[in-house]
Amino acid sequence: MWILFLIILVRTVTDIAFKFVVNNLNFDSMNSIFSNIVLMIKNPILWLGLTMGVTNYYLWILCLREFDLSYAYPFLSIAYISIILSGKFIFKERLGMNKVVGLIFISIGAGMLFVG
Repeated sequence: MWILFLIILVRTVTDIAFKFVVNNLNFDSMNSIFSNIVLMIKNPILWLGLTMGVTNYYLWILCLREFDLSYAYPFLSIAYISIILSGKFIFKERLGMNKVVGLIFISIGAGMLFVG
């Protein structure tokens, strides 16, 4: 079970890292494509995100050896909760009523999988 929670943590860190990277890019024109690529390559947070993405892939392979796909994959919906809350608290994104209701439904579904 620990591997599922580790995957959720790694997936959350991956998405947070990628969000930090794109927040520092300029998408005003087509001319900015090359400069964006250079900025991304030079950004250590991008490399953290890529490393976490590869780690996530490896952990997922290990997870599939231990759990049924029909259990493991829906359980990973908890990552949506952590990513949305990270957006709210780290990036000051708006958390509207629709997202709150969605988070509640995801939580109920994940809870049902956990106890069932």
